[in-house]
Amino acid sequence: MAGTEFGHALGRSRALSGLPAAPLVARYGELVSAQQALGLSHLGELLVAAGGRLRVLDGIFAVEGPGRRRHVGPEALRELRDLRAARADAEAVALLDRLAGIQERDPAALRRILLYQLVRLLHDHPRGDLPETAAGFGVDPDEAAALVHATAASPRLDPAQRAAAEGLEDAWLAGRVRAAARSAAALPRTAAGADALLAGRLAELAGRVRAADALLDEGRAHEDRGEREQAAAAYGRAAALAWDCPRAVRGLVRTHRPAEGGPGPLEASAVPGAVALRRPPGADPDGVWRIVRLTRHEPVTTPLPEVPGPLGAGPLTDGRAPLGRQVRYVALPADGGTPLISAPLLVAPEVTELRLTDGRSRVGVTWLRPPGATGVRVTLTDPEGHTTDLGTPSPAGPAGAGPAGAGAGEDGREGVRAEGIGPGEYVVRVRCRYAGAGGEAVSGGIEAAVRVHPWPEPVAGLRAAVRGAGGLELRWTGGAGGDVRFVQWPGAAPAEGAELVAAELPAPLAWVDAAGIAQPPPGTLATVSAVAVLGERALAGPGVAVEAPEGVRGLTVRRTSAGRAKVSFDWPDGAGRVIVAVTPESGGERTEHPVVRAVFLREGLELPVGPGAVRVCAYAAPRSAHAVAAAPRDAGQAALGAEVAIAYRVLPGPRRMLRRGPAVLRVSLHSPGGDPGSGLPDFVLVRGAGGGGPRPHRPSDGAELCRVTGAELAVSGTVEREIPPHPPGRGPYAVRGFLLGGRAASVRLDEPSLTSLVVR
Repeated sequence: MAGTEFGHALGRSRALSGLPAAPLVARYGELVSAQQALGLSHLGELLVAAGGRLRVLDGIFAVEGPGRRRHVGPEALRELRDLRAARADAEAVALLDRLAGIQERDPAALRRILLYQLVRLLHDHPRGDLPETAAGFGVDPDEAAALVHATAASPRLDPAQRAAAEGLEDAWLAGRVRAAARSAAALPRTAAGADALLAGRLAELAGRVRAADALLDEGRAHEDRGEREQAAAAYGRAAALAWDCPRAVRGLVRTHRPAEGGPGPLEASAVPGAVALRRPPGADPDGVWRIVRLTRHEPVTTPLPEVPGPLGAGPLTDGRAPLGRQVRYVALPADGGTPLISAPLLVAPEVTELRLTDGRSRVGVTWLRPPGATGVRVTLTDPEGHTTDLGTPSPAGPAGAGPAGAGAGEDGREGVRAEGIGPGEYVVRVRCRYAGAGGEAVSGGIEAAVRVHPWPEPVAGLRAAVRGAGGLELRWTGGAGGDVRFVQWPGAAPAEGAELVAAELPAPLAWVDAAGIAQPPPGTLATVSAVAVLGERALAGPGVAVEAPEGVRGLTVRRTSAGRAKVSFDWPDGAGRVIVAVTPESGGERTEHPVVRAVFLREGLELPVGPGAVRVCAYAAPRSAHAVAAAPRDAGQAALGAEVAIAYRVLPGPRRMLRRGPAVLRVSLHSPGGDPGSGLPDFVLVRGAGGGGPRPHRPSDGAELCRVTGAELAVSGTVEREIPPHPPGRGPYAVRGFLLGGRAASVRLDEPSLTSLVVR
């Protein structure tokens, strides 16, 4: 039975006589994050199976039943890891691996962590003074009372004190002596009273703080006497003891002088969103450095931020450098060697991707503004040396994209432009503005030169007129100072006045001569654009749509169902649309159906034509409502007679006494459009070959049973015939009707369900 005091008569040399006030384990915050990701209130929940209990007073044991308990050591932790791995629980596997490593390095560390977490849970619980509460957290009932009793005597930590306790070991192991001292000062005085390990750590920390303070006093004394070398040595030793001590590092910067023949200063340069640090030539390539940042005009007591990452062959970036402030960086060697100190640097990155373009009497400047810059200043110096401020930049598109718009460009570029300037050499300078501690800070700026070239006058107007001798005549205005070319753009035409490179223009149209006489080939549908060209530069001009329509050939029309017909023809080359017009022969209203090529080729064309006779014509349609046609084309035409359909049914014979009479074939003529005309086909009913053979698919597949002529149908409209009965001893047989002769191809045959076409 556990005693009334924690650790009473436990019989183990490493049993604690008091509960831990701090975990004192490296990277404890990462452990807690992994624990919370698994939904655990404390790490002990990961060490026992469901329903199991935990003993913690004389070591960590998992109680799995009466008299059954197992010590939780590295081997047990790895067994638990393997069980979780079999369940594909990757997060639990990773956490158990870390716990096993902690347990191997220090057998008491995991128990200390667990006790710290249980104490915190009990302190936070409104009924944490009851053994039942500890048992509710999974503690074995035999130890619950002792744990609650000891917890009541341990110091309670507020959130700030807990953060200090949990971060103390990380600060100590990283050499952040001043940060560790601040954490120690935040703990209650009673925290180390019953925690021997914490007391030892605090004593060791206090000793290092005293040693660093003594070295600081020594360095200041040397500095006051003008002994810079001795002062730098003292400050360097103080920084080696406590690299996060602002007084030590600042004193080192004040007094340090690079040794002759040694490595140069640490290289620092402002880049967008950060400062890039590079190891100077001559520095130890295998050296391990701890890099801190100093900011001008900050209080001496401000903690020094560390720049994480190795100072290797490539640049190390500080993404937290304060914009608009002057900073210096100090690389402190881990082996106590010579530190590397950068020159003062104003954190004011320059713009990137600066692009200059010349246009017609203008210069365009675009760039990407670095993050954090409050503004950009742009100046232009002309060939005579006069400098002009180009004003406030506005959002712009890519370089050369024309005037800056009212919104941000697609790639986030900004830009300005100078208008109304003459040809010659110009220099552009771009600087960035930042909000600094003492007011606005301005970067040094970057410069670039640009030459403004002469340009032709743009083409102002273009139109096309039909020539009596055939073809078209193109007439234009403007274009002075250059040549006028006629081109067809492969994609969307550039805006009028757009500045272009002559070498990138499409080839001039072969069917337009220099005088503007155009002879477009049949089927042409094009937008002809005029371009003014002078040397390597060109200006886009207006365009005009012209067309040489191509005739529609191979037009055929046939009825497919009641009131509808399928139309087919050879699509004319170059036509985007075709108009199909349907005109009733009786003099009704004409209807037009525009047809798109893609839909026609994919789906064909079926139109409502009504039951009466109609005339169908098709012709190519202009692709643009503003296209000028070079010459008219004849449209294809086809006549379609009135709708005629023949329907048939096989009716069972009338019942006579105990037998049925012969089956009856009923054939009907339907002509909703009026007179069906002459040349109606004959209807034949065919029996499958071999009596009970398969149903016929064509007239030649069996024997003819009945025939109704087209003349009979034209006179009577409906004709009925008896179907010869099947021979004695034979079973039922299948039949099917077909149309033969006359206008069989243009008359629709309405068939009944094939299952009803059986003669019994």
